[in-house]
Amino acid sequence: MLIDCSNSSLLLIDVQTKLFPKISEAERLESSILDCIEVFYTLNVPIFFSEQYPKGLGFTIDKVLEKLLSCKAYKFEKTSFSCFPNSSKTNNVVQFFKTKQVILIGIETHICVLQTAIDLKKKGQEVFVIFEAVGSRKTYDKEFAIKRMISNGIQVITFEMMLFELLRDSKNKHFKILSRFVR
Repeated sequence: MLIDCSNSSLLLIDVQTKLFPKISEAERLESSILDCIEVFYTLNVPIFFSEQYPKGLGFTIDKVLEKLLSCKAYKFEKTSFSCFPNSSKTNNVVQFFKTKQVILIGIETHICVLQTAIDLKKKGQEVFVIFEAVGSRKTYDKEFAIKRMISNGIQVITFEMMLFELLRDSKNKHFKILSRFVR
């Protein structure tokens, strides 16, 4: 299955001030996250972001939060590791996202991203995870989480795969401006 620009949403998970600096390759990850947000904003695809217990873990890191606010992204707070656990008030994911496909980015790959991906899949969503735009403190945790997601039917893709699936055609009116991400 390919990503359908008209039926997808982006969900950024828990990129918060107290944890993010401890993430492996945090600078590269921040850049990838900002690139993803820019692509989805340019294509006018809905953007959501979560914060895990911000009182304890802080708020979304500055550059990312600034970008999200300029994109008018929808924020929600949580205490569960999954954004959509079975006991959640937002259990009706279809109404929450209004799209069939959800693209996940953020941290930590082996905890909140993994649990959210599996729960969304169980609720009938088509779930994609952008490899370069997720991270964990330890690289082996990310590696095992990616393997587990794949074995659970989650689509793990690269940034370029995502970009060209969203665009689909070099005649897309946004192709020229977004092609700068692959030069």
